[in-house]
Amino acid sequence: MIQRDHPKLIISRQCKLGQLNRSAFYYAPVRVRSDLLAVMKEINRVFTTYPFFGSRRIAAFLRR
Repeated sequence: MIQRDHPKLIISRQCKLGQLNRSAFYYAPVRVRSDLLAVMKEINRVFTTYPFFGSRRIAAFLRR
């Protein structure tokens, strides 16, 4: 585990020793809003039904 306040090893060295990218260490997950999640599910449903639709056609389909 990486310790932010380690007396001898800086964070970049700890990440290197643990084979972890520093960006992964600093990453904080962001919650997805429920309304956005609903739109994403609808896009997925349309795409699985019509896999030959492109992004423009899916957008037109969703507007209707």
